[in-house]
Amino acid sequence: MNSKFLSPFVRRTLRYPFCAACIVASVVLAGSSLWLRFRLRDLATLQHNRAQKGSEMLIFIAHGSQLRTELAAARAATQRITESLVVEKNIPENFWYFYKIEQDTHAKLVELQQRPAPVPDSGAPAPYKRVPYFLKLSGPFRAVVAFLQQVEMGPRFGRITGFVLQRQDLATGHVILQLDLEMLGFP
Repeated sequence: MNSKFLSPFVRRTLRYPFCAACIVASVVLAGSSLWLRFRLRDLATLQHNRAQKGSEMLIFIAHGSQLRTELAAARAATQRITESLVVEKNIPENFWYFYKIEQDTHAKLVELQQRPAPVPDSGAPAPYKRVPYFLKLSGPFRAVVAFLQQVEMGPRFGRITGFVLQRQDLATGHVILQLDLEMLGFP
C-alpha cells in the first residue's frame, strides 16, 4: 500500500529532479527559519537581561569610590569597637580605666570590684561578653556626676544596670554613688 501511495511522488521526483530539490530545500529552509525565529526571540530576551545587569553594574562602578569610602569607614568603626572592648582577664588595665576617670573628675573611688561574668543564656556563641563591675565612689555632687558622665560617654562600652545615690554630708555637699555596671568585652 505504501508503494502505491509513494510511487507517483517517486515518479514525479525522478521526472522533475530540479523541482523536487527546490521543494525539499524550501521545506528545510522554512524549518530553519522557524527555528531561527524562536532562537532569536530567546537570544533577544537573554540580551535584554544581560544589558539590564550591565546597567546595574555601571551604577555600581560609578559609585565604586563611594563604596570604597564606606567600606573604609566601616573598617575604621570596627577597629574602634575592637579597641574599646575590655579583656576580662586583664584586671589591672580594666581598673586603670576607672582610676583614670577618678583622676580626671576628682571623685574618690572608694571600692572597685570586677565580678564574674554571667553565663550566656543560650548555647550559641555570643559576639561579645558582658563584664560586670561594682563601683562605690564619693565626693562632691559635680565630681560624682562628671565621673558618671565619663563612664557613660567614654571610649569603653558600658551599661549601667543599677545605682544608689546617697547624701554623705549635708554641709559639704558630698554624695556616695554605688554603681552596678557592665562593660562590653571580648568573648
